[in-house]
Amino acid sequence: MRLDSLSSVQFKEVMAKKPVVLLPIGATEAHGGHLPLCTDSVQPEYVADAVAKLIGGIVAPPIRYAHHSSTKNMPGTLSISFLTTMHLTIDVLNSLIDNGADKIVIISGHAGSSHINALRQGCAEVAEKRAVKIMLLSDYDLVDEFPIDQTGDGHGGMVETSRVMHICPDLARKAPCRGDYVDCGYLIVSDPERCMPMGYVGNAQDATGELGKEINEFVVNRLVEEIKKSFGGLYE
Repeated sequence: MRLDSLSSVQFKEVMAKKPVVLLPIGATEAHGGHLPLCTDSVQPEYVADAVAKLIGGIVAPPIRYAHHSSTKNMPGTLSISFLTTMHLTIDVLNSLIDNGADKIVIISGHAGSSHINALRQGCAEVAEKRAVKIMLLSDYDLVDEFPIDQTGDGHGGMVETSRVMHICPDLARKAPCRGDYVDCGYLIVSDPERCMPMGYVGNAQDATGELGKEINEFVVNRLVEEIKKSFGGLYE
């Protein structure tokens, strides 16, 4: 159930039942020539919709902007600042709480460390001041648990391409070849895109929608488990 598909009256009735609110945060970011710019958005939105259906939750309007570093100079990457990301998180969380939310799960499809840190700081500030339970994770925290060798796979690689091929097969395709990562060590560079000359990392040419389906189902089920664990006896 999408929050913004409801009328104001319907929304009030739903929130009176204190459902878990899932907030998918994506990005508009380059992922090579084989994946759409909405790659980091469609994944958490798919997960949020599927989880909400299983637990009787509600999905807040997605956010499709994020803070970027390694891809910030690539065509199509639209980035917002660290502080904007943090304050946007704070404002949206507070507004959801003002509307009755007391259990909120933020799922970030973009797993960049700076972006996640901005979300974490925003969540921490709200959690310190409001009587609410907040979960924060990237769906890739759960993807990492999937039993497959992911050595050398990364941004726009086999795993991510497979997931998007399952979610929106009309927008994704296999890459022509492997994407290599160029390690700059501890050097701070002004052109971090040099580390991903193909715009992606890993054997994206080996991606399949079937693998993506398995991974996506795994992530959905694992998130349901984590929600039940974090929100205590809610589902007992």
